[in-house]
Amino acid sequence: MENILDAVLEAEKPLVLLTGLAGTGRTNLLARLTERYEADRRHVSAMRFTSSGDVTPARFAFPSENRRGDAAARLRGPVSGEPAWATIGPVAGAAEEPAVALRAAHAAAAALRRGGDGTVLLLDDLQWIDRDSLAVLEALVPILDGRRLSCVGSLRVPADGSAARYGSEALARLRRENLVHTLRLRPLTEDLLAGELRGMLGVAPEPALVDHVHAVSRGVRSAVGETMDALRRRGAIRIVNRTAYFVPSTVSKDPLPLSEHVMAARALGPAAWEVAKAMAFLSPLGRAAPRLAGAVIGISEEDVLDRLETLRAKGVLHRADATWRFVLPLHATTLAESCGPYERRTLAAAAVEALWSGTAVCPDPEHRTNLLAEASRAVDPGRASEELIRRAIEAGEDGAASALRWLNAAVELAGDRAQRAKLLLLLAATYQQSGDYELSLRTVRLVLSDFASELPAEAVFEAHCLLVRGLSGLGSTEPLNDIADGDHRLAGDSGSRAMIRATACALLDRWPEAVRWADAATTAVHEGQPQAVVSRLLKALGGLWQGQAEYFERSLLERQQWPLRAIARYRVEQVDAHLTGLLLNGELTRAEELLADERLSWDDAGLANRATAAVLRGDFRTATELACRSVAYRSAPGFAAATTGMFNATVSALVCQGRLTTARELVTAAGEGTPVLAHLMAFTEALIDRALGEPRRAADRLITALNAAEERGLVIGCDVACAELADLALDLDAPETAANCLAEAERLVRTLPTGRATVLASFVRAVVTKDADAATECLRMAHERGQPFELSVLIARLVKHGAADPALLSEAYELMAGLGALMHRAKTRTLMQKHGIVVPGRRNTVEENERLLATLAAEGLSNKQIAAALITSEKSVEGRLSRLFTRSGYRSRIELSTAIANGELHL
Repeated sequence: MENILDAVLEAEKPLVLLTGLAGTGRTNLLARLTERYEADRRHVSAMRFTSSGDVTPARFAFPSENRRGDAAARLRGPVSGEPAWATIGPVAGAAEEPAVALRAAHAAAAALRRGGDGTVLLLDDLQWIDRDSLAVLEALVPILDGRRLSCVGSLRVPADGSAARYGSEALARLRRENLVHTLRLRPLTEDLLAGELRGMLGVAPEPALVDHVHAVSRGVRSAVGETMDALRRRGAIRIVNRTAYFVPSTVSKDPLPLSEHVMAARALGPAAWEVAKAMAFLSPLGRAAPRLAGAVIGISEEDVLDRLETLRAKGVLHRADATWRFVLPLHATTLAESCGPYERRTLAAAAVEALWSGTAVCPDPEHRTNLLAEASRAVDPGRASEELIRRAIEAGEDGAASALRWLNAAVELAGDRAQRAKLLLLLAATYQQSGDYELSLRTVRLVLSDFASELPAEAVFEAHCLLVRGLSGLGSTEPLNDIADGDHRLAGDSGSRAMIRATACALLDRWPEAVRWADAATTAVHEGQPQAVVSRLLKALGGLWQGQAEYFERSLLERQQWPLRAIARYRVEQVDAHLTGLLLNGELTRAEELLADERLSWDDAGLANRATAAVLRGDFRTATELACRSVAYRSAPGFAAATTGMFNATVSALVCQGRLTTARELVTAAGEGTPVLAHLMAFTEALIDRALGEPRRAADRLITALNAAEERGLVIGCDVACAELADLALDLDAPETAANCLAEAERLVRTLPTGRATVLASFVRAVVTKDADAATECLRMAHERGQPFELSVLIARLVKHGAADPALLSEAYELMAGLGALMHRAKTRTLMQKHGIVVPGRRNTVEENERLLATLAAEGLSNKQIAAALITSEKSVEGRLSRLFTRSGYRSRIELSTAIANGELHL
């Protein structure tokens, strides 16, 4: 848009013609031109032509409120006291009498000259110009010189009316005289659209959102605005971590309001409107569409084609050979949603029958399946249901919104109660996968209350699993406790009931009970049942969380004996659960070996485990993106412990980057349901407290959380918390607490002798007792583990407490650079300066300090909080922020935050 604007301003020909599809921003550009011309004290005279043949004076301007992106320009009448407005019509007889047209043109030129040098005449919607006004315009253009007096007009293409019949000839004559400069406003590319959406939302759009908006709007600006309004209204955009996510599974059934462009099609009359609605369903069927539309409406194919030509002339449809498509897919959706239920069913049924009979084809499988869902029982329900179910299963996680729509339709087509029960169960599972726990619970309760007798034992067990996970997702602890305590009547055999109680206990962090119930159910559960999978995983992970790793380790060694291993779904589920156990203990190398042995990749792992592994590898960007996506979609697939582990790891990474508000946002999201291993989230909250300059509060939180974990019999993650508390205690000069941490660290390593617990126990021993051998061993093991985040923190803390050579700080400092750990780098620089270690790159140091300050300010921290985080005074922060804003050109923290989100921060 800016390039076109500059091209108009630089043009020297008397007529600049702006062309483009409806909605590409021609009127918007006239408004921007008005702003620029008036800023240069140039007089602007403007006219607008309408489809009814009217010609009105106009003034193009944006709304007075602060606008983002390309807000639609508004038109208003001339302002009192301004110079007279030039007019080129309508002038009776101008089209037939050149002398009349010339006199009118001179009169218009004289009016323009009264505005002074540089006066511009703006003409909007020239596709509606009448013949007389067109004749005056053709006579006026040669009178203008392009500098002192000029004209800018907008012309929609394709055009109809007088512009189409006579305008092309007039323009051809003017072009031959070299009097016209034509500029075409093209739809936005995906890259440009991403920039537009950033302006509209104030945050960065994720690629999936950009792809969707571009697909339905084709980059046409007006359609972009309509699409975004619809997505906002339907709650399909969620903002997390200054990123806008597209969440299609939340889209409601409320119809979209008709756009101005579609309303123009409606104004053509009921005949054209009827065909337009029919083509919303039928156009993807190619050459067969006009014939089918005629059959449904009850008119001939020739009549349909005549009406299609009318719609084409209005820019609604585009013709390619004998096929028709909507210029903007958004308008097809709007038209389809404007149809009544009977109308939709009739059109969809006609399309489906044609597809089944082979008299039509549809290359778009999504549209074909949507037609089946709309047709419902108007076609063969058995065949339709079979295809709907197959397509829903094939849709996968990315197609959850479509899968839900198709499964709901399949439920209505179910041939008997048994089939309906199975489909309702599949629907409940898909709702839960999409993060809609409320609808999942509603559906699964219907299954258990009305259809349990129609399902096999394995399906009833699956329904109960969905029930308890749904209750956990909604944070409904009271009914979950009733199930765990046996106060809720459960269907199924004794083994299944015991496993459901075990699962409920696990989701409530009652892991000792969960393991007991899972163990009790072992003899009653057959290895060929899904119950056996859950039993094994609860015993393996439940024992591991309590420091009893024998069953977990044996399960890893005996993978060939995993129940239902031959079924891919159950094998991947068990691999992912064992990955959770390894990753939550910091065993990244063993997790990678497990995947390699199973010939799987991280892409096969659950989202939560991928995020945790990314943190351990030092890929903080990927981890944050995955965690924030999980929050946006409100989904926690797989064992919930993996989700808690993801949040625990990602928050730790965010804190060391200085992104404290984002860290708090993830902690809050983690607490919305009923977190499994909830003590891990308390540990991460302590990290935020400490980063905000509240070490005593952090220590108290850690002590409370460690005590709570001990009461529940849990040790997972306590090795990390114990090391953190020991470091804090030494900083706070609390030797007794530090000594207690040493005793606890050594107990933990005896209980669960993982690589991480061992290296952390050596760290605590080194800093509390000043044991040089322990420090050496700690560093040796940390280097072997090869986790940059862990190693850099250990080096810095060992040096801080006098347990390691300060020269090692250079290595830690470089490791932190690769992590983007601005907060830790700043603290390490202070430590290096204290020990006389040269900090490389003074210029980079200044830039990093400013970037950290900008990050903290953009996160919404107050000056007091920033001062606490940076261990300085509020006055110092105030002065540094003032200088930062002056140098960077940003005027507020909001602008700073937007620049960081968009990757545009330049210091």
